[in-house]
Order: sequence, then structure tokens, then C-alpha cells
Amino acid sequence: MIYPGMLIQNRYRVIRKLGKGGFGQTFEVDEGGTLKVLKVLNVESFQSPERQKKSVVLFLREATVLSRLEHPGIPRVERDGYFNYLDPGGNTIHCLLMEKIEGKNLKQWLATPGNQPLSEELAIAWLEQLADILAQLHQQELIHRDIKPSNIMLRPNGQLVLIDFGAVREVTETYLYRQKANLTGTVIISAGFTPPEQAEGQAVAQSDFFALGRTFVYLLTGKRPIDFNKNPRTGKLYWHDSAPQISPKFADLIDYLMAPFPGRRPQTSQVILRSLEEITSPSVTTHPDPLLSQRNLLPTQVNPKPNQLLTLISGLIPKKNQPLSWHKAKLRRTLSGHSDSVKSIAISPDGRTFASGSYDKTIKLWALPSGELQRTLIGHRKRVNCIAISPDGQTLASSSEDMTIKFWALPTGDLLHTLRVTKGIVRSLNFNPNGKTLISSSGLEIKFWAVLTGKVIGTLVGHSKSARLVNFSPDGKSCVIGGLDGTLELWSPYSGKRLRHFSTPAGAITSVAFSPDGQILASGSNRMIEIWNPRTGKRLHTFSTQQNGSVSVAFSPDSRTLASSSGRSIDLWNLPSAQRLSNLSRHYKPVQSLAFSTDGSILISGSDDNTIKVWQIIS
Repeated sequence: MIYPGMLIQNRYRVIRKLGKGGFGQTFEVDEGGTLKVLKVLNVESFQSPERQKKSVVLFLREATVLSRLEHPGIPRVERDGYFNYLDPGGNTIHCLLMEKIEGKNLKQWLATPGNQPLSEELAIAWLEQLADILAQLHQQELIHRDIKPSNIMLRPNGQLVLIDFGAVREVTETYLYRQKANLTGTVIISAGFTPPEQAEGQAVAQSDFFALGRTFVYLLTGKRPIDFNKNPRTGKLYWHDSAPQISPKFADLIDYLMAPFPGRRPQTSQVILRSLEEITSPSVTTHPDPLLSQRNLLPTQVNPKPNQLLTLISGLIPKKNQPLSWHKAKLRRTLSGHSDSVKSIAISPDGRTFASGSYDKTIKLWALPSGELQRTLIGHRKRVNCIAISPDGQTLASSSEDMTIKFWALPTGDLLHTLRVTKGIVRSLNFNPNGKTLISSSGLEIKFWAVLTGKVIGTLVGHSKSARLVNFSPDGKSCVIGGLDGTLELWSPYSGKRLRHFSTPAGAITSVAFSPDGQILASGSNRMIEIWNPRTGKRLHTFSTQQNGSVSVAFSPDSRTLASSSGRSIDLWNLPSAQRLSNLSRHYKPVQSLAFSTDGSILISGSDDNTIKVWQIIS
């Protein structure tokens, strides 16, 4: 028996009981001043030893799967989150410790004065978040099986979190239902939210979509789904008249989620996200999103004279006649095709195709804006570290830990050349502006290659031995080298001479990029972005990021906006005003690469969570 005040394993102090289901209980516990949630399996609900053993296996499976999921919309479970102990009676108590989510659940939120009815804009934003969360669950063959407003928490920062994972993967729930006659507990059914097939013990991934649709009926109308009449033949709810604030298209999407048969509902979360895109694309708004505006923060000012720095930056960045416009980013697509980290993104000059390089040894070509996979390039024997597309869009270069550089023809994907690297692994490569030369850095050596022949045409001598990153200036007259020792060097690719040397106290350089107009240079280090004047080597400004980890940077085509990533977070910065415009946190593992489309309307991010996210930039 677990009770308030009890100390479990001399580590977890029980504060209070949170809830009880057919197969377990949940408690709020204190671990060294941090509040967490403890889930306890009720083994006694299973009468036979065989079924008790099976319940433990399934509980362990849930713990294992949840510990692999690192998503801001899923309570965090540590690798050692599962443990067991013996109670005074000698019984083994199986426990699962998880993150406690601060905030209100959506049932509580809706009951707060001023929050009714839910607007279509906010409903779409929330549905996007929840579809993204379910995509992660379903990829792991998990079915939540109890989606409803009280099981969705709203963090103070606007992030929704799905809680109460009492329902595990499909095989688990089917098994438990079929054994229900021998349980002292009951099958979990939430009136008005549970789909028909689940009530019959046949839950599938699309069962979650039904419950999701019913949840939004509640949020949009303030009424329980069971309070509405329904068509006796089809089971369709008559709810539209109670939500006059939403468009017919959005109402139809909610009905699509609630189709009576699983096969008539969206089959994947991607279908839901595409449907939302069709609804929102014709009516893009330039007004700031209230949830995003709450996170509009000023960057940390390292230099004590920010006004002088702003003047310097403003002098280097062309001004526009109209006032500074608001920027935000809206997630349009999440692409799942790689089986390992996505380390590099490159967009073709015409903006119709982009490529992704991954640790799964492959390169994938995708269509823009549809996100359709066009082809997969296979040839590297080890992890792909970096890719680049030539300025004419006809050649893709890739580097790998197999110590090769490969040239591929676009759009066919035919292999043109394989170049052998003799010293080190190439971590960075880029084309010069005319597309005839490729520069590569393996740390130990920096080489220039002729794209047409694949031959070495030059080697830089005398650079820092910690050199890791290389990039050409937009005019091709210089190239920048970023080192693990925190140094930045500018070299002439023609004379082979070093033009300038400057360093940062932030440590190892993890990314470096010229602005498209060539006026400024951005470098990323751990939790820090620095803006430089490449002609003088003077540091103009420093931004601090919100999370630890290496930083990636990318400029918008007009040189006025900088995208940066650190950890799972992406920031958009306005350079003339030195303000953070928006923060994006939809990846659940560190973001490794960023790229803007040539018109600046799309930002693409690649992550260690094996996914690619396509963001629409609204200004």
C-alpha cells in the first residue's frame, strides 16, 4: 500500500494520490525537491500468475518505449525511470517515474473565464501540436487510447503535453481487453471520446484520431460530445451549429477525424497536417500569434554598449522603407524517412527541391513545397556528414565518414565522381559562387576540387590545425575557416594567403556563414552566436541561445534574418534590431542543420530525432 508521506527507496516522498485506473495508480512524489509523477502497476488486478507476469512484461515495455521518446509534448521518462521494490508483505511493486507537467489540463483551461469559445486559429495551432505528438507515438507502435481534454496539459509556454499513458501499444490493449473478464479493474472507456472499435477491444492508431476529434468538439463548443444528437444511421454528431466561430473546412476536418470506421479517418498524422495546411494556406495572416508573442524575448547583450552595436549592424544591413515586419514560423510538415540523425540540409537554387544527408548513410531528395520523397541516393558506406548543392542546381556534393566525397547529378541522382580523402574525415564542404570549385575541410587539410573533373586543384597551407568548417564568401574572393580552438580565419582562395585572423572566447566554432550580401559573418558556438564584420574582424554583436549544445546558423536571402539552433530549439533573429523574433521547439532531439529557401518563405531543419521539419516563414 502506498500512502502520502511514505518514503520509497529512501528517495521518493509520496505527496498525494493523483488517480487510479483499471491497471494502476499514479502519485505525486518529491525527489530531492523536484516534483514528479509515479505510476504504480496494480498486479493484483490480474488473477492468474500467467496474466500477472504478462502485465509486468507490458509495463516494462511501456517504460522502455516512453524512455526513448524525447518530445516536448510527452512527459519525460528517464532511462532508469522504471524500478521495483518489495513491500512489507514481500510483494514486488513495479513503478515508473516520469516528469510532472506544470500547468492546467484543457478541461480546466476551458473552464477559466475568458477562454470560451476556442478560436479557430488557436484550435489549428493546438491540433498541429497534438498531431505531431501522435506521430511520435504511432511511430513507436504506441496508441494512447485515452485522449480527452483532461489528459492534455497546457504548459505555461504554450506547449501541449499528452499525459496519462495508462493505455499502451495496440497489442497490449488488445490483450488486456480480451482478458477483461478476469480483471478486477475495467476496460478504460471515456464516455463520448472512445471510438466504437476500441470499445470492442480492437484499438488501432486511428482510434486516437477519433478521440482527438471528439476532444476538439468539446474545446470548440464547451459541450461534452455525449450532449449532442447524432445521426442514428451514421453516428455523425450534429455539433456545427454550436461552433459558429470556425470555418466549414475546419469543421469538416474535425468530422473526418471522427468518422465511424477507422479506415475512413486520416490514416497518419501527416494526413492531418496536410489537411491543416490546405485550410490555412489561403488565409495566411501577418498578425502576431499570441502564444508566440509571449516568447518574444530580447537577446542577451554581452557588450555594455548595445546602441553602438546596433548602429554598426544597421549600417551594414540594407534598410527597407517600410517598418520592421513581424516574423513567425508555422510548422507545415514533418518528414520521416531517415532512420538516423539528419545532419545536413541543402536547398536547390530554384527552391523546388531540397536534399538531406543522414547518419543512416543515405541522401534523400524531397520536393518543395509538397515534401514528397523523390529519390534516395545510396553509395556511402558510412555516415553522411555534409551535403551541398551547386549554384546552378545541377550537382550535389556529399561527404562521409567513409573518407570519400561524392558528386551526384541532379535531379537524376546519378553518381558522377567519388573522391578519396587521405587525411581525416571531411566535416564541411561548399561550392564557390560559380559552382566550378568545391572546398572541403577534414581538419587536417583544406582542399579545393574541380567539380567537372573531381581533381584536386589546390591545398591551403598554414591554417589552424583545428580547422573544421569552411565556406566561401558570396563574391568568391575569400573563404572563412572555423576552428575547434575558437578561431576564425579569412583566406584568399586565389593567392592561398591568410587575410585575417580573429577568435572568440565562446570556444569551438560549430557553424559559420556569410550573409548573402557578404556584409556580415555569423559564427555559432556553445550557446552563443556572434556577428562579425568580415572586412575588419570586429565583433558587432553577440546573441545567447536558450539551450546548451552546438549552434547552427543560416541567413535569410535578404540578409536581415538569422536562424539559429541550439539543442532542440530554433530561434529567428532580426539583425537590424538585434531582437529575437520567434522561438520554435517542435523537434525532440538536437537540431543539426538549417536552411532557408531562396525566397525566404521556407525554413527547413534537420534533427537528431531523425526527422525534417518544414516551416513557413510569415512576415
